[in-house]
Amino acid sequence: MTEKLYYTNPSLFEWETEITEIVPSGDLWLVKLKETAFYPEGGGQPADLGIIGEANVLDVQKQGDDVIHFVDKEPSERKVHCRVNKERRIDFTQHHTGQHLLSAVLLDMYNAPTVSFHLSPETATIDIDIRELDEEKLRKAEERVNDLILENRKVHIFYIDESEVSRYNLRKIPTGHKTLRIVEIEGVEYNACGGTHLQSLGEIGMLKLLKTEKIRGITRLYFICGRRLLRDYGEKLALLQAASIPLSTSPNQLPDVIQKLLDENKELSRKYNQIFQEHANIIATKLLKDAPEGFVTAIFDSYNMKELNLLASIIIEAGGKLTLFGSKAEGKVLLASVNSSNFHCGKFIKEHANKFDGKGGGSNNKAQAVFPNVETLKQFFNFAKNEIKQF
Repeated sequence: MTEKLYYTNPSLFEWETEITEIVPSGDLWLVKLKETAFYPEGGGQPADLGIIGEANVLDVQKQGDDVIHFVDKEPSERKVHCRVNKERRIDFTQHHTGQHLLSAVLLDMYNAPTVSFHLSPETATIDIDIRELDEEKLRKAEERVNDLILENRKVHIFYIDESEVSRYNLRKIPTGHKTLRIVEIEGVEYNACGGTHLQSLGEIGMLKLLKTEKIRGITRLYFICGRRLLRDYGEKLALLQAASIPLSTSPNQLPDVIQKLLDENKELSRKYNQIFQEHANIIATKLLKDAPEGFVTAIFDSYNMKELNLLASIIIEAGGKLTLFGSKAEGKVLLASVNSSNFHCGKFIKEHANKFDGKGGGSNNKAQAVFPNVETLKQFFNFAKNEIKQF
């Protein structure tokens, strides 16, 4: 049985111990220690990472009363120095205690029980059994959570016998355990839990609710707290400042400035489309003049597919039979024909584009394909031009 230092000494991150067993498993080694501070995955909390001797700990799992450490190389000595990734552990511990507090508040305020908890280095979420939480409810819940954090309520951990369960108002009672580990937040809740936790709510720092999603009739709530929240705030502030400098404005004025730019861009786009329509008519006339049989072909440097679609439509309406256009800017080819044509554009693209590392398809009278580079686009374009001429 492994002595679990993450329970008896939760602030320990480095220690000396002995390896009691080493078992090879594929490219990894499974290591048991006499004592371990590495928390094994469980209860929504990911496993600790770190080192055992010179080996990197890639995963930790519980197996009965033992803790199994998955490492990338066989330790060369039986007596080893171990180190837990402290930043990762503190981050997960802050979010685990934060989750307990958040879940308790949502249950108390809105009768919304937590169904599951998901934690990773990138995100922290709880799934709650309620169809919707509007902005006002979220604001009030967040305010209550942070009020309790500022009060610095104590977090107590103790063990009870299964016969004592009725004395505590537990949200969920695990089955098959004669002894339960109870995490108590003073004046807030009792919870049976095997995860790592802080000693008081003040260690959470602050907690911020980010967004919600609808998941199969329940609500997934994203949150962030502790050091991760501070780091996220710093990154967001840096982005705001970086965006503000070229616009010669302050971060708090960015929304108005951006909206003004969007409005101006919309007007410029409208004017450009109007000018391009006139320009496209001139190009179409010239291209048709150079294609007496009505088969119009051209490769353009800067036109995008929206513009080429417009140009093709003008040519078809003006009497053209079929157009083959290439866009170097987007690495795409457009094939379009009159509705009465017995040439199937989509079928042709489907059958031949892949010969030039392209992919695409379309309908009877319009299709397009995309290619990895300009060279393959040109190769397909020349092939298609010759094939269609013979047709």
